[in-house]
Amino acid sequence: MVEKIALTQQELEDKLQEMAPQWKPGKNEKGVAFIARVHHAAEFMAGINFVGKIAQAAEDSNHHPDIIINYKRVTIRYWTHTAKGVTLADVQMAQKIDPLF
Repeated sequence: MVEKIALTQQELEDKLQEMAPQWKPGKNEKGVAFIARVHHAAEFMAGINFVGKIAQAAEDSNHHPDIIINYKRVTIRYWTHTAKGVTLADVQMAQKIDPLF
């Protein structure tokens, strides 16, 4: 199991470049770091089907993202609540679900 300790900003940048370059770092309203990727679906139901695939991968790995649905735009955000930031497990999960995009 991957130790769930928040990565430093430099570690996060390095890991994203190495493992999940399509993901972008950000911070939520409380200043907690996350990584995010946006999927633009052709139509609403295609976006909902995409969410189902993400949900199944997350459930299989027991590592769940925030999922934000705005009509045909779906945003996936990962961070580890207990670490109060992005961990290696989050980046690994991003890498795992990348093919679904």
